[in-house]
Amino acid sequence: MEIDVRGDIIGNDDKWIYDWLEWDSTCPDDVKSALQTMPAGEKLIVNINSGGGSVMAGQEIYSLLHGRKDVEIHIQSLAGSAASVIAMANTCKMSPVATIMIHNVSMSGASGDYHDMQKNAEILKTMNSALAEAYIAKTGKTKDEILKMMDKETWITAGQALEMGFVDEVEELQTQITNSICGIRLTEEIRQQVTKEKELQNKKEQLKNELLNDLDKYGV
Repeated sequence: MEIDVRGDIIGNDDKWIYDWLEWDSTCPDDVKSALQTMPAGEKLIVNINSGGGSVMAGQEIYSLLHGRKDVEIHIQSLAGSAASVIAMANTCKMSPVATIMIHNVSMSGASGDYHDMQKNAEILKTMNSALAEAYIAKTGKTKDEILKMMDKETWITAGQALEMGFVDEVEELQTQITNSICGIRLTEEIRQQVTKEKELQNKKEQLKNELLNDLDKYGV
């Protein structure tokens, strides 16, 4: 059984928006559903083709996959940012043409005075430290080594990833299905626009149903 971690890594609440726009995305519920419906005795192959996304969604997916004996991860193109954290969750194989990218956590939409900015800086440092644990557990590198790699944004080839311990095996070259998107596509403006479109569609559907019910009443 296979599941694709493709497109943006997002929270469960935003999944419907990506589906509405027909954008590739992966949320924790996608992975949870795959694990729950997987036939007994089978292995779940997790194919990663993602530039990352939500830190918390990535953490949740990592936790769902970590330590299981029935999970194997394949990096097919890009495992970037939060997707690279997911790749560390279990036995991982990597295409020879794929890449891993690790970097610091970022924050969008922050506002406030300098106290708030200082607090946000501490939060980001804490998040960096938390995500670093996934790389440390996989590679055996020190926290200082990993944080330095994250701080300078490090891109890692398959050969380097194998040498440094980020993956367990480099697969033989074969045709790859790639879909790497760097950065979250969903903005607040798009969220509001899609929500309005959906509400308008729901109202039209409701009006249609009301008209049909009225026609039924009069035997039309």
